[in-house]
Amino acid sequence: MSFLTKKILAAFILPIPLALLLLMIGLAILFFYKNKRSGKILLLCGTLILLIFSTPFIPGALLHYLESQYPPMNNIPQRISNIVVLGAGNGGYAESPPNDRLSAASLSRLIEGIRIQKMIPNSILILSGGRVFGSPPDSDAMNNVASMLGVDPKRIRIENGSRDTFEEAVNLRKIIGQQPFILVTSAYHMPRAMQLFQYQGMHPFAAPTELLLGKKRYTIKQYFPNATNLMYSDIAIHELLGSLWSELQGKVS
Repeated sequence: MSFLTKKILAAFILPIPLALLLLMIGLAILFFYKNKRSGKILLLCGTLILLIFSTPFIPGALLHYLESQYPPMNNIPQRISNIVVLGAGNGGYAESPPNDRLSAASLSRLIEGIRIQKMIPNSILILSGGRVFGSPPDSDAMNNVASMLGVDPKRIRIENGSRDTFEEAVNLRKIIGQQPFILVTSAYHMPRAMQLFQYQGMHPFAAPTELLLGKKRYTIKQYFPNATNLMYSDIAIHELLGSLWSELQGKVS
């Protein structure tokens, strides 16, 4: 299966696009066909998906499962020389400052990588992520921000040939080999990333960042359906589907 096909199929399995697809098909059946019952069932299914995944119960449970597997790195190992930061998208206007062109996840990961690098003398920051669907490579976009923040260019390496986490693991193995290294990525992404890197025979130390849930306490308002919970649902299910796909493809053990 091609990279593009995989991305398209995965997109339609996530709660928001799946619910919208069911609603659109249901409406089309109601307006243009005589089988009203099928249209009503699809409308009901789409509405239920939106309601279920827009409340905090399911996304909260899924995110807690993902984010609780690796704690934040507070005790920095001093004998590790490589810090790998995985990209998570970039874009924006060319006129925008470099930090505005990074996604929130990419920026959070980069800042954590720089924080750790400052605590390990002579360590190397390896920025990873290639071009996806015509966007500039994540690694180049992160490098621009790192330079803006004063990171020594001699202490930065770039891996810009990968399109997903599996390819990052394969390509970074050629750079790092079996040396232990610190792996920086979002907390919800860390379990899948650790599996993929370890399957390549590598030895990562997890440094998760961008905890979406953490020890969050919900207010009464947040128990009502809202867009944030839908976003959390999409993120968590994307990660779980990614892990399942890696297992089916034999990319993890």
